[in-house]
Amino acid sequence: MSAAHELVERGFDVVVLESGDIAGGKARSIPVFHEGEDTSGHQVADGAGSSVQHRVPGEHGFRFFPGFYKHVIETMRRIPSFDGSKVADHLVPTTRLEFTQYDEPPFVVPAGFPLSPRDAGTMLRDILLLFEHSTGLTPDDLAFFGARVWQILTSCHQRRLAEYERTSWWEFVGAEQRSESYQKFLATGITRSLVASKARKASARTIGDIFVQLVLTILNPIAGSTDRVLDGPTNLVWIDPWLAYLESRGVRYVKNARVEEILYENGRITGVVARQQGQQGQRIMVHGDHYVAALPLEDIAPLVSDRLAAADPTLANLRALAPNLEWMNGVQFYLHRAVPSAHGHVIHIDTEWALTSISQLQFWRDVPSELFRDSDVHGILSVDLSDWTAPGSDGRPAMRCSREEVVRETWNQLKRSLNDAGDEVLRDEDLHSWFLSANIENDPARPGWLRNSEPLLVNQVETWALRPEATTAIPNLFLASDYVRTHTDLATMEAANEAARRAVNGLLDAVKFDGSRCELWPLHEPEILLPWRLHDAARYQAGLPWDASLAQVAAHALRGASPLLELASSLLEQVSPFTHAVADTLDSHSAAADDVGALDAVDPATMARRLVDVPTLQDALIKVADTVPLAGEIVGPAGFLDRLVWYRDMLADMLTEGVPTWEPQRHLYGLVTDFMGRSGKGLRPALCIATARALGGRAEDAFPAAAGLEMLHNAFLVHDDIEDGSDWRRGVATMHRRAGIPIAVNTGDSMNALAMRLFRKTGERLGPVTALRIFDEVDHMVVETLEGQANELGWVRDNDLTVTTDDYLRLVLKKTAWYSFIHPMRIGALVANGEDQNLGRFDRFGYLLGLAFQITDDVLNLVGDIGRYGKEIDGDLWEGKRTLLLAHALGRANPTDRAWISTFLARPRERRLPREVLRLHQIIAEGGSIPWAQRAAAEFAEAAAREFHNSAFAGVPAGPDLEWLRTCINFLTQRDA
Repeated sequence: MSAAHELVERGFDVVVLESGDIAGGKARSIPVFHEGEDTSGHQVADGAGSSVQHRVPGEHGFRFFPGFYKHVIETMRRIPSFDGSKVADHLVPTTRLEFTQYDEPPFVVPAGFPLSPRDAGTMLRDILLLFEHSTGLTPDDLAFFGARVWQILTSCHQRRLAEYERTSWWEFVGAEQRSESYQKFLATGITRSLVASKARKASARTIGDIFVQLVLTILNPIAGSTDRVLDGPTNLVWIDPWLAYLESRGVRYVKNARVEEILYENGRITGVVARQQGQQGQRIMVHGDHYVAALPLEDIAPLVSDRLAAADPTLANLRALAPNLEWMNGVQFYLHRAVPSAHGHVIHIDTEWALTSISQLQFWRDVPSELFRDSDVHGILSVDLSDWTAPGSDGRPAMRCSREEVVRETWNQLKRSLNDAGDEVLRDEDLHSWFLSANIENDPARPGWLRNSEPLLVNQVETWALRPEATTAIPNLFLASDYVRTHTDLATMEAANEAARRAVNGLLDAVKFDGSRCELWPLHEPEILLPWRLHDAARYQAGLPWDASLAQVAAHALRGASPLLELASSLLEQVSPFTHAVADTLDSHSAAADDVGALDAVDPATMARRLVDVPTLQDALIKVADTVPLAGEIVGPAGFLDRLVWYRDMLADMLTEGVPTWEPQRHLYGLVTDFMGRSGKGLRPALCIATARALGGRAEDAFPAAAGLEMLHNAFLVHDDIEDGSDWRRGVATMHRRAGIPIAVNTGDSMNALAMRLFRKTGERLGPVTALRIFDEVDHMVVETLEGQANELGWVRDNDLTVTTDDYLRLVLKKTAWYSFIHPMRIGALVANGEDQNLGRFDRFGYLLGLAFQITDDVLNLVGDIGRYGKEIDGDLWEGKRTLLLAHALGRANPTDRAWISTFLARPRERRLPREVLRLHQIIAEGGSIPWAQRAAAEFAEAAAREFHNSAFAGVPAGPDLEWLRTCINFLTQRDA
């Protein structure tokens, strides 16, 4: 249904073959029929009837929508419900998660926290200490397990895939050597209760990644609940409205059509053969241009013929993957009364069959009275059985019992788990009737056994290699099921939806579709831990193990005594220390492990604020310009570049008025006017004006400071071109090439003085106190910029080949971030509110954005389009600048190339030859430094995006100025696209 949804909305003709008589797969509501004595007494939904013809349903298992789900939720937002809302509006949060044990009182924990944790270590401690009520879990157990979670968080993707994929969860968390309580709660309990996996078999990569997602969502203060459920029966509020929507768009949905054969000829799928139930079992043949196989693993594996396997060997792997199936099916108990229950899911940690449950009616709102055929039903307890192989109370596993025995034993385990000595929650007289998943049947091939027609794929150790991609080697065959390789990597609705999106994207690529592709979201990785993951990536590439010393950081934090809790105070301490950890980890040519003390220097307060997900902003800008006279002059254009020009044009008059009209013109003010007339994008003044407006200030109040920033920027450029020996600027010869160095230096000095005049005018609009604060910002900005320039010039003059990524990142902080991003926004905030005492909220965002911008600029200097880039291609190489790319290339170069680079850089620019510059360019390119730097820029841009929402502009109302500021991130890092 997910694939059909994406395709039909893009104009494709879609036919769906559904093997059952109800849409929805494992998510569907199942009709409950009376099957004889001791079985369910309900007669409910007669198929996929209308929205008002349901009755109390059965389920394959209860629905669970964790907070980290994105793909299926986005689809639900696009499905109209029968009540005029969207299906996603029928998701309601739970507020509690309950744990029960045999012969012990239950303990309940919140499903979400209202406050953010102090730092990453405290985050782990907080979630783990929820278990302190349980018997036997020691602080050492919690710290040990927390360190393993920390290891997942700080491990690179390559290590997870190569090492943790080969390791079981049981082994990874050291369960064999830990206490029985540790094994029960933290090793076995997590796997079997949440994902029907066995700790000794399940991949540590899969379990670890998903557990981390759950933890991060719980501790996200803006995410609400980590757990959401539907506010009515699944088909009533989701599946049936979805089917109606698809059919209204033209999807032909054929039920009771089970695929029996996939036809293949001449390198393509030519059709599928299906058998229709209820029509004498007749076979039908269906033909299409392209085929999306959304069959579950147990159904598609037998359909992979030798010819299909030869065409795409990864399809043959499905046969080997097929045995990796477990059972996770549901029982619904219909009760005479609403039993006391937590407002959320309950994990019955001691139950032999790994039971989890939820009392459903408390979440169902506006359910029509005709839903209940039997008025004696006042409660529904939906229970999932996750372990069908463990012995029950009589020594038999669930799969060796009859259906009635399974239900009876499940009821008894629930009673023992919920009924402690002081409170009898469940009583036999409460039970009205029950329903066991219709997929659990007597096995005709093995008397005394049950069989499961809809088992669940479990990602066991070393099975990732068997998983296919959604796009196959057969050009018109695509796979859309939970065994496909996805970010989610777990047999869930989320993974199935993501797989469908990947399949559709493959199909769209195959037909060269010129419209949009389906959006995909990776699992959330806290960007504050990016330095640790990059550090581990460098160690992994060098053949080194994960740095165990990092576990000491986690263990200290978990025990509440980590140096991470020390808060920095000064402005630089809030930003600059971050460069240490980032630089150490980006420096991939260094294989040595960092000292733990270096990591302790990272400011935890700012770190913790960035652990939360980015809230979704309004997608549309204010659209009044077309309907209200003169509104366009107030609101401004919506496009990024159009709006950038709009901000720049606001300053045209003030900049013109800021240049004297008297003599000397030819050798001074005329040169200023000419240079300013060739002005660039005007980014810095635009940041100032947009920030002021976004925070409620007036644009005209920002004009003097914004014009001063632009004049000062141009003065720096004149001097930079002289210092760097550049030949071109903005498509023409640099000023010193046209007018000579002495005149150019003097002109740059004049522009500095003119900029100060403009800054002084802020007092006329904002008063002397605010003007003085703005001058303080300018003073700091100029000093930091000059110090950064001195460092860079010194490296070139001394031919310093020891410049590290740490040095480079400090340079970017001084020379780029303060000057181009941080201070323009801080000044804009002062324009909006001269008493603003929280200007530091812009520092980290501006620094991360500056890093992404400068690294991108360095890359464009080598591979950019000169028409769009506007500066000399390979100019950094001619000038001998120490960029991130050069530092990376030096670390990877062989001794011969490194010695040659040293000789080349030791000579002045005028003695460097074009062929030598080309050779250095090739060394950098062949060393992989360009894509490496591009990835680094992308990572910093992503981090900046999160910081934008979480700190710099948190809580600022949506509007065109805020939206433009947000889109700066993409533009500045993709500006040559």
